[in-house]
Amino acid sequence: MVALSLARLGFRLAEFLLRVSDMVVAPSPGGVATVIGEVRAGWRDIAALRRRGDKAVDSFGGQITSRLEGKIADARRQCEDRGVDADLLRGAVTEVEVLLKKLAKDNDVVVAAVRNPDSFGDVIRGRVQKRRRNVEEAAEPFFDALVRAVTEEFVLLAPGSKDFQIGALRQLLDGVDAILDGIGEVKAGQEEQTAHFDGRFDRLEDVMSEPVPRRPSRIRFGSRPMKAAGFVGRREQAGLFEAVFAEVAARTAFTGMRGSGKSQLATAVAARCEAEDWPLVAWIPAGSREAVLSGLAELGRELGVDVEDGPSLEVIAQRCLTALASAQESNRLIVFDDVENPDDLKSLIPRGAGLRVLVTTTRLTDWAGAGWVHVPVGVFEREQSIGILLDRTGQVDREAADAVAGALGDLPVAVAQAAATARRGRYDLADYLETLRRTTLEAGVRRQAGDEYPEAVGVALWLAFQSALERIEDQSHHREAIARVQLGDLSVLAASGVPARWLEALDGGSDDAHEALSELIESSVCQLSEDRSKVMIHGLQGRVIREAWKDEPARWEWVEEEAAGLLGAVDVTAIPVSDSGRRRREALDLVEQLRATAGQDYSKSLFFHLRTADALAHALWHAAELGDPQAALSLSDAVDLLDETLGPDHPRTLVARNNLAVAYWSVGRLEQAIPLFERTLTDRERILGPEHINTLISRNNLAKAYQDAGKLEQAIPLFERTLADRERILGPDHPDTLTSRNNLAGAYESVGRLKQAIDLYERTLADTERVLGPDHSHTLTLRGNLALAYESVGRLEQAIPLFERTLADRERILGPDHPDTLTSRNNLAGAYESVGRLKQAIDLYERTLADTERVLGPDHPHTLTSRGNLAYAYESVGRLEQAIDLFERTLADTERVLGPDHPDTLASRNNLAYTYESVGRLEQAIDLYERTLADRERILGPDHPDTLVSRNNLAYAYRSAGRLVQANDLHKKNLAEALRILGPDHPNTKTFRDNLADAYRAVGRDEDAAALFDPPPDPDDTDTEAPT
Repeated sequence: MVALSLARLGFRLAEFLLRVSDMVVAPSPGGVATVIGEVRAGWRDIAALRRRGDKAVDSFGGQITSRLEGKIADARRQCEDRGVDADLLRGAVTEVEVLLKKLAKDNDVVVAAVRNPDSFGDVIRGRVQKRRRNVEEAAEPFFDALVRAVTEEFVLLAPGSKDFQIGALRQLLDGVDAILDGIGEVKAGQEEQTAHFDGRFDRLEDVMSEPVPRRPSRIRFGSRPMKAAGFVGRREQAGLFEAVFAEVAARTAFTGMRGSGKSQLATAVAARCEAEDWPLVAWIPAGSREAVLSGLAELGRELGVDVEDGPSLEVIAQRCLTALASAQESNRLIVFDDVENPDDLKSLIPRGAGLRVLVTTTRLTDWAGAGWVHVPVGVFEREQSIGILLDRTGQVDREAADAVAGALGDLPVAVAQAAATARRGRYDLADYLETLRRTTLEAGVRRQAGDEYPEAVGVALWLAFQSALERIEDQSHHREAIARVQLGDLSVLAASGVPARWLEALDGGSDDAHEALSELIESSVCQLSEDRSKVMIHGLQGRVIREAWKDEPARWEWVEEEAAGLLGAVDVTAIPVSDSGRRRREALDLVEQLRATAGQDYSKSLFFHLRTADALAHALWHAAELGDPQAALSLSDAVDLLDETLGPDHPRTLVARNNLAVAYWSVGRLEQAIPLFERTLTDRERILGPEHINTLISRNNLAKAYQDAGKLEQAIPLFERTLADRERILGPDHPDTLTSRNNLAGAYESVGRLKQAIDLYERTLADTERVLGPDHSHTLTLRGNLALAYESVGRLEQAIPLFERTLADRERILGPDHPDTLTSRNNLAGAYESVGRLKQAIDLYERTLADTERVLGPDHPHTLTSRGNLAYAYESVGRLEQAIDLFERTLADTERVLGPDHPDTLASRNNLAYTYESVGRLEQAIDLYERTLADRERILGPDHPDTLVSRNNLAYAYRSAGRLVQANDLHKKNLAEALRILGPDHPNTKTFRDNLADAYRAVGRDEDAAALFDPPPDPDDTDTEAPT
């Protein structure tokens, strides 16, 4: 081959990637940061090359050059074989180099490359023709090959593209120590998120060569049944596969009677879609409209759509449908399994380019028109039934097999179960047939209206679980008793399956529990889900068990007690706090079970049992606590059902209603939380009496909700009354009394009664240390609160030692990863920031954010708070681009997780506006301030302290923009409201007065400014900075 170097071209592509990374890491005012937040980590790794010098950049370019040469080797060889002059090829290379150089200078191109790396080929094709005209005709194929190679290489390396490969990036960043170390840790199987990847990847392990896009490139949602061993193909299968894979129709309905194998055929379709690497394969149980809504809502969360701003599952589901409809065209499958009523899918059927919907249902009608392809699923052909019976039992009695198949009407579930029973029980098929004929219908199961299968089917399914229990009993009576519990649980809990770990945890997690479940699965009475997380039972088999055992009232009572006991035994607190993922999964699994049992007619009676009520209270509390309050709110129907079963006045009902109110409160939906708290308090006062401990808890909760809603004139009397009652009833040293004193101090602090607040904090801390000890969690909380109060009045020399002591004690007692420890570290960082120790503050904020993301997850409210605090610190030291980037990301995440109306979301919007104002982006700042003020007036009310802050900040921004009349009017109104609400001595009131004085001076009204003060202040002492 003639000498031909692509080194300069490789370098140009490297430079282009670095140019794009610069735009990401330090965005221009046009800002691409908001559209690439989730792939920022990959771009940062590329941008980091500049800091490592020319050698690292050259190495990067050299590696790209090597890969480009490999990509165009064939095209180059073909040109040389045709005798194309080397100078012509070099000219083609030069033209591509020039093209890349020009593209790197075009901001629109760079922004487009960040926002949608996959469209980079379109960008190049739109600009390539001018350069191509400079290439000799003989070299044009080589030029085209170069352009394709450059495009493919960019798409391969650009974080966020569908083909981005971490393995490719690793190879190209060879020699950059920090990046290699980060990838080495991930490859070694480290389960923690590494700092190198900025928390964007959970685990990579052995998938280093797989794409890593903004969201997982392949979503596998839901627990579908495992494809049965020895799955038997059906006549319908070819038509179904054609309908789905050839895109004959976007909607396919699989209809057939119970047990005909509809779900197994749907599983076969889903498995093939997964094998062909479809981006989305989702399985949603559809036994009720609530189940469909819940499934779509969970899918929406998996897709990352903004679904968290309302309690209605209907709203969340609709947003999921919108996301599916607006996504780019791709092969996607969503299965709605076991649709009982087609009306349950009304307005909930997904649409979208390339999206297929598959329904399994017993409803044979209702599927005409509306774009549905109707695929009826019948029974096995007789030869198929005979083959299954003989093959799976290892027998040769064809006549007996034929007779068994005939007796069972060739129904797939019954034939498969008969084969399993005969094999596991070592029956001859002739003996099995005799047993089938001898067993009366009363010992089997009655058919439901519309069931067309023979009565022997019920007998076969009854024999299946009975013979399985008998075999287990032969091994161990104790094990058989556990198996009965497991079958009962499966028959009455969620039809979509029960977590396998719960069933194996019965009997203290003994070997007998594991072996009993294994035997039931081996007997085909139940099966594992494809992801092995759940155990499922066929709906027909579950009904057989329920009807068989309901004939014995005492036994059925025992079944329900055991099922309620399983739910009641779920204990999120038993999982280490540091394992937030497992804790959240446990809470959400419990939510799913309770939501399902509340919607299934045959399991609603479980809510008569107190253990179910306890489980409901537990699920409501922990789902909200672990950062998923919307999941808790999905249990509102379950709370209503508990109200119906136990009665509205039952103490357990009141606990559940209280915890539901807490869930509303935790997402900032005070307009729904407060009426629930008020109703619960009224009921507890009437039922339990005004002095019952739970009544006092309700009064405290209502006071806290009033405080958060800015209704301080209602909150403080409630806090004061609760404290007085607790001191009288429980005594001054009871922990609840100390908590009430702390809460009242906090309320005093909110309204600027700072001396009373600090006196109360100091007294409470002394009493708590004496009563509970210096290391008790309540003591540590009180110490932190007192430190915050000291900080708020400027007594930083007292605040910082308290913060430092509290952090040291929490690290020693609770460990470095406990959420309270992270809160202490955050508070200490804030104090350091207040005294100008900014480097220490930022170091602590950065460490706290990294730890909070790792321990609690990137979407936990505490994580969002940590990110906002770090952004504020960046702003304090002038790192404004980083601050804006973090504020924008925090606002987007807070809106998604907590909803647009949550107080934390409003605070995030205010902080972003303040930072926009700091960098002179006044129009954007004013828009955000106006929106935040309107929302705070609507949500928190015009008298809330935060509303006053918003009004002040907007007035200050008007003044900065030269809108002085509006500014003065707003400042004047705000000071009057602050004097009325907060009083003249509150720090914010003083700030508002200073700001109004400055506004008067700006328009020459010096006398009006001076009249605001008595005596006049030192002009150098005024604080005009808007509080945030």
